[in-house]
Amino acid sequence: MDRIRSRGLHRSLNVAVHLAWWLAAILSVYVSIFSHWYGIGAYNVPCSGDGCVSYFQLNAEQFAQIGKLGLTPELFGGLTVILLAIQNLSSWAVGFLLYRYGWKDIYCVTASLLLIVTGTIFSTDDMLFDDASLLKTGFIILNTFGSMYIFFLFLFPYGKFVPRWTMIPALVWVLIMVTSILLPVFPFLNSGLWPPLIRNAYMLTMHGLVVAAQFVRYFQTASVEQRRQIQWFAWGMACYSVGGVFGALEPVVDNGITRLICQCIMYSGLLFMPFSIGIVVLETRLRHMSIAFNRTLVYIVLSTMTVLFYAMIVGICGVMLQGKVNMVIALLATGLVAVMFHPLREKVQKAVNHLVYGERDDPYKVLSGLTERLESALTQRSLLSSIVENAAHALRLPYVAIEAQTERGTEKLASYGDNKYAAGQVSSIPLNVQGEPVGKLILGIDDLHGALPPDKRHLLDDLIRQVSIAVQAERLTSELHRSRERLVTAREEERRRLRRDLHDGLGSGLASMMLRLDEALLLHEAEPDKSRLALELVQAQMRAAIADIRRLVYALRPPALDEFGLAFAMQELAMQLEDPSMRVTLDGFDRGLQLHAAAEVALYRIAQEALTNAVRHAGASECVIRLRAEGDLLHVDITDNGCGLPQQPKPGIGIRSMRERAEELGGTFVIRSEPGQGTQISIQLPVLEGGDSHAGSGEAENLAG
Repeated sequence: MDRIRSRGLHRSLNVAVHLAWWLAAILSVYVSIFSHWYGIGAYNVPCSGDGCVSYFQLNAEQFAQIGKLGLTPELFGGLTVILLAIQNLSSWAVGFLLYRYGWKDIYCVTASLLLIVTGTIFSTDDMLFDDASLLKTGFIILNTFGSMYIFFLFLFPYGKFVPRWTMIPALVWVLIMVTSILLPVFPFLNSGLWPPLIRNAYMLTMHGLVVAAQFVRYFQTASVEQRRQIQWFAWGMACYSVGGVFGALEPVVDNGITRLICQCIMYSGLLFMPFSIGIVVLETRLRHMSIAFNRTLVYIVLSTMTVLFYAMIVGICGVMLQGKVNMVIALLATGLVAVMFHPLREKVQKAVNHLVYGERDDPYKVLSGLTERLESALTQRSLLSSIVENAAHALRLPYVAIEAQTERGTEKLASYGDNKYAAGQVSSIPLNVQGEPVGKLILGIDDLHGALPPDKRHLLDDLIRQVSIAVQAERLTSELHRSRERLVTAREEERRRLRRDLHDGLGSGLASMMLRLDEALLLHEAEPDKSRLALELVQAQMRAAIADIRRLVYALRPPALDEFGLAFAMQELAMQLEDPSMRVTLDGFDRGLQLHAAAEVALYRIAQEALTNAVRHAGASECVIRLRAEGDLLHVDITDNGCGLPQQPKPGIGIRSMRERAEELGGTFVIRSEPGQGTQISIQLPVLEGGDSHAGSGEAENLAG
């Protein structure tokens, strides 16, 4: 019941936030359009000393001062409106992108709402709405929404108060904002009626606490990826603070040129705050950057720089030409801006690509960094750890991992970042070497197309190729290590078995024979019958000891291989296992076939295990063993018509033993089977003595033991 109630409350909150977003968006568009429209006719008209009610208006003396730079009132008014519109559009663009890609996330919608509202508040002039009560009301509503931005920044970017003390200033801010709106007549509760010094100190303190909270997160709780996000937010806050300082200086400055400079710096600083917030929210909540965000940032920055360059060029030319020939100045400024536009765009695009995509925009740098990690890694596991860390930093991803199929199932070989993503929230890229799968590269992003610039998609292929080779090297090294462990284990087990058999069998038998011989010597003259019986028992024990020795020798290497060769030994093995219900056929086993000792033993033991499985487990009535030599390879196929293997078999000791014997000699082992269709085992071994120096490989389909 509580869960249903909580779900209903969440749904209601979600609906309320979306309704507030649409209301704020409509009001923002309405207020902004009329503010910029009214500003076109208001900012180019000089105001009297008492009539300069607008923040952006200049008096006649100030217009005369900027006129010395060649800036006419019309040009100043146009530049002011354009700067306001660009700042407004930057907040709108980021806000709409957040809503477009994160409309299911309340935090994203809230961030979008506050960006749209604060962008509108900072770029509109409410002093122009005195005769329009509806616009004034809309601005007040937007100001009410926007006043919550400090509360949001205390929660930024993870939606919780870290450290816990940040909840106190956040609630104080909300309380003062609410009382300022609901109880404006009380000076103590209305921050707008506070003395300028106290109000500015209060604002500076709150913003300083926001920065302090981010510093605490940076040094105490943030991961490497979170620290990078906090750095971007800190840069945005720094630009915002610089813009705020120059914005506070503008009203108290009388010189028109200085006011123009303050105005340009203020809106250039405010321009980057929405992008720093958008970058962090997109990465933390959606884990990817959209191409639309990239292009928006590029063209907003380009537009701002174009306007500023135009104003600067007009000013410089105006000083040089002493404010004369305004048409020539305008044409000259336009031409210079046009010439600078393309190289400027290339520089801005490269910087924005590095911001959005990280080092993904520079394939050579990524691959060279990866190569350095490969060369400096001390062990294979440290190699893979270095690779995933380097890939995460270069591709600017919160999570990168490498997985591979091992004998124990899917194993994570290395990972970097927070492993908190579901299967549908990551991208899995297969890693192959010469067509053979060696593992998977897991990236913490669900859209690979948004992970790279469109013209740098080939970087991923190059990166995957390098990672695949590294994973293959790690896999081969691990297999070699496991093979060595198995060889050492097998050797020690063989020694233990020989020790046990010699001690418990042959050793105890010889000790018993010594006792019987002593007894026979003692009874030789007094009781010859008992002495004869003791000697007969010794004779029987000697025969048993000889049989044990032959069994031990046969276990080490079948004597028939040394005495008669592989072909005869295989015929002997077939006759031992053949009965009326089971027929064994040998094909291609020539008496003149010469193989090195290890290959003979491996083939004999593999055939012995396969025939045993066919008789005991498969219930086969026929088994065919074919051998053929092709070049430097020996091919052996063992086929039976038994019941086959189940659909999901588990590898047993027998199958693993056959595989290991083949791979130890640099060969391959493949088993194929279908239920009711029999089993086929295919083996390839090198014929030459040097064959055991090659790395072996195996393949299996439907294994069972």
